[in-house]
Amino acid sequence: MNDQAPFSPHKNFAENLRALCVRHGSIAAVCRALGMNRQQFNKYLSGSTLPNVATLEKICGFFRIGSESLFHDPSVFLKPKAEPVFGGLPLHGLSIAANALAATQPTTLRTGCYQLYSLWPRDEGKCLREALFVHKTGGVTVFTRFTKYRAVGQRQNYYLSGRHDGVVLEQEKAHFLLSLKRKGCNEVSLVAIGPENALSQNFLSGLALGMAPSGTPQAVRATLQFRGCSDVLRRTIREAGILPLSDQSIPEEVRLSLTLPQRSPVAHLEAFSLLDALPAAVRS
Repeated sequence: MNDQAPFSPHKNFAENLRALCVRHGSIAAVCRALGMNRQQFNKYLSGSTLPNVATLEKICGFFRIGSESLFHDPSVFLKPKAEPVFGGLPLHGLSIAANALAATQPTTLRTGCYQLYSLWPRDEGKCLREALFVHKTGGVTVFTRFTKYRAVGQRQNYYLSGRHDGVVLEQEKAHFLLSLKRKGCNEVSLVAIGPENALSQNFLSGLALGMAPSGTPQAVRATLQFRGCSDVLRRTIREAGILPLSDQSIPEEVRLSLTLPQRSPVAHLEAFSLLDALPAAVRS
């Protein structure tokens, strides 16, 4: 006798979607990010109906999963995952590496609030402005990056947003901001910046490395602007979004670092090994 419960696509989809919403933070936050009607979304969560193909692709694109996985057995889908990793390195391992690096070369990046500007890949006449909060915890410099995928100043009830949490590493005056996206897809990103590209004291320029919508790696020019202490964080987040490079709120130093060829960073980063900067005991 087979006691296995019959396959139920509606039930599996509903349970798996609810699990994703819980991991994301809340159902309301997911609906806002997707721009979806909460009443209709509740029907998906109850299992009373399934979304059409376009809506299914939108949901799966947001969570960065395959559409077929939402119909898997919830007991498998909800199975606890291994510890999150940064490019194969467990988070606790990254913390150990960061502590070891800090012991040999202290991070000099100022704590406080920054705005991170990068060229918008879909339109060379626009840039993305993100909010960055850098602080220290346990002797390690860490940061949180807040992203809003909407036009600055445009009132929208629903828009996609992102949050990256990461660690700041330093080697030979270059800063490496390594992070993991906590909302939706666990995307790993790296911002590499150095003072040699700066046009003034409060600006640092380099490259932002991430994943294109197609799933391939991409690099775009990026510039950090220091804005002040934690008391300006709320305003910095409000000012995040997509805006044209001609916008008057963009400092001229940022505009030049993102557009002038002679001021732009090279299109590749010189090969380096983080382990080279660690104590011999750690490397072995």
